[in-house]
Amino acid sequence: MHEMPLWLPKSYQDLNDLPSENIVYQPKLGGSKVVRTAPGVVIKYRGDLAEEVNCLNFARDHLSIRVPRVLHHPGDVRQSTLWDPRTEELPQVWYICMEEIQGVQLKEVIDSFTPLQLEHVASQIKAILADMHSVPAPHIGSVSGGPFQNSYFFPYAVKPQNAWTKVSDFIDHYHQLLMTFGTEEYAKELLANFPQDCPVNFTHGDLVPRNILVEGSTITGIVDWSMAGFYPEFWEYSRMYDDSEQSKGWSQVLSMIFPGPRLDNQIATFHRLMGTLLYNL
Repeated sequence: MHEMPLWLPKSYQDLNDLPSENIVYQPKLGGSKVVRTAPGVVIKYRGDLAEEVNCLNFARDHLSIRVPRVLHHPGDVRQSTLWDPRTEELPQVWYICMEEIQGVQLKEVIDSFTPLQLEHVASQIKAILADMHSVPAPHIGSVSGGPFQNSYFFPYAVKPQNAWTKVSDFIDHYHQLLMTFGTEEYAKELLANFPQDCPVNFTHGDLVPRNILVEGSTITGIVDWSMAGFYPEFWEYSRMYDDSEQSKGWSQVLSMIFPGPRLDNQIATFHRLMGTLLYNL
């Protein structure tokens, strides 16, 4: 498919100098930028992306859904002698060069879908979740076998030192983080709505409309696996109800994926926890 040599950047400036029409995705606030460097080839860049490479490769090996194929990555930044975890300064350019999956973000079209199209989307996402949940979960942690490495749920300064075997230990990690700037009563009250014992699943971690690509109402692929890993089942569910991703169409899809009463207390706890940690850490 890719007969021509890959164009690979030597600096962040090389990537930033690409014409604006090459931009595939640019977040409004922070996050990683995605640019097209050749037909069918994109580069995602900003900071350390080694764990996302592991997650992409794991998902491609274990799932039937289309996942971007990694074409090149310069290596694990944390293994570089130039990496300074105190400042997270990156003197070199770190990125993922991967195949581009065709389609548009579901968020761009979902509110124009008919009820039949929304039902089609919901049935596909249910099948994707079932596929992910069929993957054996050996622990709570990274797909590579150790502790979680993503910096959104687990900032580097307070990231876990090991994987866990019990959901209660996962929750206790957040309890300990909350105790660094709050009280015992506050930590217990905030985490009370998370079950202490539940199934652990292979989880995307950000399965929302901007990361679901479609052609018509057919899902062509799932992107942005940077937060993936083995999590308690409530994690994916709560994340899919992200306030910033809610729309009329997505709400209808969620009601079909998860029939029955919405677990509002659990959802609120998740988002309150993320907001609290983001503000204080």
